[in-house]
Amino acid sequence: MGRTRALSIAVLSLWLGWTLFMWLAATRSFRTVDRVLNDPNPEFIKAVQPLEPGLARVVLRHLASEINRTLFGVYGWVQILLAVLLVALLWRQTPRDTTGFAVCWAMLGLAVLLTFFVQPEIVSIGRSLDFIPRHPPPPLMRRFWMLHGAFTGLDGIKLLAGAALLVRWLAASGTLL
Repeated sequence: MGRTRALSIAVLSLWLGWTLFMWLAATRSFRTVDRVLNDPNPEFIKAVQPLEPGLARVVLRHLASEINRTLFGVYGWVQILLAVLLVALLWRQTPRDTTGFAVCWAMLGLAVLLTFFVQPEIVSIGRSLDFIPRHPPPPLMRRFWMLHGAFTGLDGIKLLAGAALLVRWLAASGTLL
């Protein structure tokens, strides 16, 4: 296996690993809020005692949302950088892997779409929803979940395309059993 192919495998593996980490982080952050509230330590109870009932949950969920927003903002830029690096590596490769090149361009396109169009809209709507009551559901909630589903679906397609490409490269290099 050549250095360009090995580096391409490493870059793609990093990208896929980062994606899985982001999915884990995003889902765990809100579950952590519930875990802290369901089994609080005495210092936490004392710290939130001045807040009206239910407000601690709103504040902690807002914090989890902001952390997720920050992580997903960085994630978008890192994906674009990794995709550009991967496309450049494949451009240099001879003979050129046309299929891999096309898949990487498609993944780059999805990363750009998610980073510059879908994610900012999710952030904007999410911030407007953070402190308003959820019962009844606010009108923007439906759009928020639609965008969230689109992000997750497109990110999943990107992940599957990358995983298929990684398997293809590993099989071609003889490193896949």
